[in-house]
Formats: sequence, structure tokens, C-alpha cells
Amino acid sequence: MERAQAFHTIMVEMTTGMLVLAVLAILVRVWVRFVGGDRYQRLGDYADSTALFGAAVGLPMIALAIITGFQQWPLEAFLNSVIARNKIFTAIVAFGFWAAFLLVRLAAGRRLWASKLLAVYALVMGLGGFAYLVFTASIGGDLAGKPSGFEELVRTFVETRRTFLLPVAANVMLIVAGVALPIVAFFWSKRKSV
Repeated sequence: MERAQAFHTIMVEMTTGMLVLAVLAILVRVWVRFVGGDRYQRLGDYADSTALFGAAVGLPMIALAIITGFQQWPLEAFLNSVIARNKIFTAIVAFGFWAAFLLVRLAAGRRLWASKLLAVYALVMGLGGFAYLVFTASIGGDLAGKPSGFEELVRTFVETRRTFLLPVAANVMLIVAGVALPIVAFFWSKRKSV
């Protein structure tokens, strides 16, 4: 059990490091796109490569962190704990945000940053993935009895000690928007580039 906890901690720290690197690079790339201009284009190119690297390495590490998290306790412990269920939920949502960012970035290539719509989409996916990563880490700190320091900030937005559920209609709208937005943004950017 100690070995599983140690490996889970390593995976969580590596995941956090890679995805914080990715979100910082996304912020730099968006700044270059909307504020910095041509003068900082090389910085923007480096930031794009860094964001791609951080997301490509961090995404599978989220999956490994989830798998190693399940190895720590029996499944019944997760299913009977509201906080543990919320942690699983936030980890899966964080995975979804980063997967959406990575898929759109790989499909659009560097053209992603030429389109205002896709650049904003990438920013929203990066910030959303980062926010859910912070939620997950905060809940994990709660469970482990080692607060991360973000608990008060997280509780400003979400109460992690209670189960939070969205109505079915809200879930359907989020899923439809999550699928439709990257498709619309991708074709919109192709149309504008022609």
C-alpha cells in the first residue's frame, strides 16, 4: 500500500508539473497572438511547442494518476465516499479538457493560433483543465489529510465535501458544446484561411 501511495504521489506531481507548464505556455502563446504581435513570434513558436509537449506528456500521466489512485484502496472505499467520487469526477473532467486541447491542437497544427476562435478555444481548454486539476489536487489533499493550500480558493467555487451533480439537461448541453465547438472552430478557421 505504501508503494502504491508513493507511485500515485509521483504521478500526481509529474502530471501537475507537465500541465502547469502547458497552461503557462498556452497563456504565453495567447499573449503573443493577441498582444505581442510579430515581434515575439519566436517566443510564440516556442510556447506552442512547449504547450504541445506539456499536454502530450501530462495527458497520459493523468490516466496513470487515476489508475494508481485506484490501487490505494478497495473500490468500495471510493464508491462509498462522496469526496472520493468528487475527486474521480474532477480528474476525469480535467482529462477531458486536456484531451480536447490536444486533439484540436494536433488537428489544426500551428494554424490553431492563426484563428482567433481556435486560440480562445485553446485558452479555455487549458484554463479549464488547469482549474479541474487544482480541484482534483485539493480534494486529494483533503483525503490524504495533507491540505494543498488551495482548499479555501477551491471551496469558493465548489464544495468538495458534498456531491455536486448537474441536471441531465446541463450535462447534455455541455457534451454537445464540447463536441460541436472544436468542430465548428476547426471548419471556421479553414474557411477563413481559404
